[in-house]
Parts: sequence; structure tokens; C-alpha cells
Amino acid sequence: MTTILCRLPNHVGDCCMCLPALRLLEASGYTPALVGKRWAEDLMAGMGWRFDPITGHVSEDLKRIRYLAQNAGAAKGLLFPNSLGSALLFKFGQIESAGLITDCRSLLLSEKIPEPPKCHEVERFFHVAHEAIKAWGGTPAWDKVPKNLGLLLLKRHEAAAKNLMEKYGIPKRYVVLAPVARGLQDGQNKSWAHFNDLVKPLRDLGVEPIVFPNKEEAEAVKKACPDASIFEPTTLGNFAAIVKHAQLVIANDSGVSHIAAAVGAKSLTLIGVTDPVRTSPWSPNAVILGKKGQWPTVDEVVSTMTRLAAP
Repeated sequence: MTTILCRLPNHVGDCCMCLPALRLLEASGYTPALVGKRWAEDLMAGMGWRFDPITGHVSEDLKRIRYLAQNAGAAKGLLFPNSLGSALLFKFGQIESAGLITDCRSLLLSEKIPEPPKCHEVERFFHVAHEAIKAWGGTPAWDKVPKNLGLLLLKRHEAAAKNLMEKYGIPKRYVVLAPVARGLQDGQNKSWAHFNDLVKPLRDLGVEPIVFPNKEEAEAVKKACPDASIFEPTTLGNFAAIVKHAQLVIANDSGVSHIAAAVGAKSLTLIGVTDPVRTSPWSPNAVILGKKGQWPTVDEVVSTMTRLAAP
């Protein structure tokens, strides 16, 4: 099988959303080998694909890419990011790359893939892989995007999640809250402002609201949802296993909502400034409240979560 060096996106949610594209590569007779931010290694570990980190230091990253091109049989590459930088890295790393013609990078691509019509990001990533396979002379195994993202977890992730639940005394019925979404969308905060108002109604239902923030979000989480059970950060793979077994996941349109979709968890995503047509969780188990320009009310969220969190 031909190895394809795949440059992962730079954000957790986007990494989850490119899973169907990576699975398409594998099903079509290619072996994905992943390069991306170091945190992605643990999240993707259960898929069984090689992973090599990039650090953002140009000389180190270029040396690594050239090594993979020369010694790991990865002469062809697939770019999921739209950036000029990702195309430059593969070009100077001696990788013949395929990617969308964006950010003035046409001359750097060996296989130039036209931008698709407006669609969901999962469909966009899938389009890149589908068209690249055809350009390489292959036959795509599927023409339609699967309904599920299909993230696989390692046994050590499942074991670690069980150990964390025992360590912190987390009951079997729990809801994962993700009250913080970092960054701005069109200059606006991407976080719903009323997560702490959900804590008491959840406990009244006999469900414990828990939060596992990452290190960068820990202080913001304490301010946004101080009454929830807030625990120490863990790895993304461990967190994904905790999410998988939750009664419900309530999150902004953020990485957590996409992790929930990736493991098939029941989720409630709250939207107010992002476009659900492009970035909503790709899962039949996902429910969305709100729309671009209008956050849902507390009553709407409490009513919906009460229904979804029922045994």
C-alpha cells in the first residue's frame, strides 16, 4: 500500500472532522501517516496510523518531513489545512502534495484540487481526499461521507477513564460540560454564558455535571461554571473515553462537541455565533440549539437536556 503523508489540521475539532477522509484513504488502498500538532497523537492513537509531530520550528519540521519522504516511503502527501505554510513545508520537504487551491499555493501543489461549493467541513475534507485519490490513479472506496466520524480509542484510554472515574468518585450517570470555547468568531465570544445555570437542574435529575478542562482553559472554566465538579486536565484520548461513556455532553461549537461526535456520544451543542451548516457536530446523536446570531435561552437548554439526559 502507498503511504500518504497527511498534514492534520491545527485544531481539535478539525482533526475529528477529517477522520472520514483519512478512513477513505485507508479503505481505498492507501496508508495514512499523520503529521500534526503533538497533542493530536494521543487523540488519534487508536486509529493505528503512524504519527510524527511538528513543532512550529521550521528547520526541525523540515528535517522531519524530509526524513519521512526519504525513509518512510511517504513521497506523496495530502494537505488538510488551507495554509500557504503547510504547502511550503511539504514542497521543501520533497513531498508531492495534493490539496485545495487556496491561499495562493497553486504552484506548490502537485495535485491541485478545486474548492468545492459551500458545504460542511467534514464534506470539504472528504472532498480533498476523494479527489486526490482519483488524481493519483486510484478508485475511492466510497463516494459519500459516512454518517459517523469513527474515532477508535485504545484500551489504555478506556482503562484510564475508568481509573479517573474511580479516583474522583464520578458516578455512572454523569454529564460532561464544556463551558469554554477559546478564540473569537467574527469578533464575538463563542461561549454560551449560562453553563453554571445548568448545574443544579442536572443534579436534580440525578446526573453529575463534570468538567475536564485543558490547561489553557482551567481558570476560565472555574469562572464560567464554578458549581460543577471540575477535575485536573487529562490527555485527549483519556478525555475522549470519558466523553464516550457520558449520559450527555453539553458544549459550545468547539473541540469537545466534535470529540463527542467522533466517539458517538449523545450531545447537545449550543450555537450563537458560528455557522452550523459548516461546523456543527457530524453525528446522528448530536442535537443543536441556537443559530448564528441567536443563542438559545436557559429554559430551552434545560428543557432539551432534561429530555436527552433521561435514563
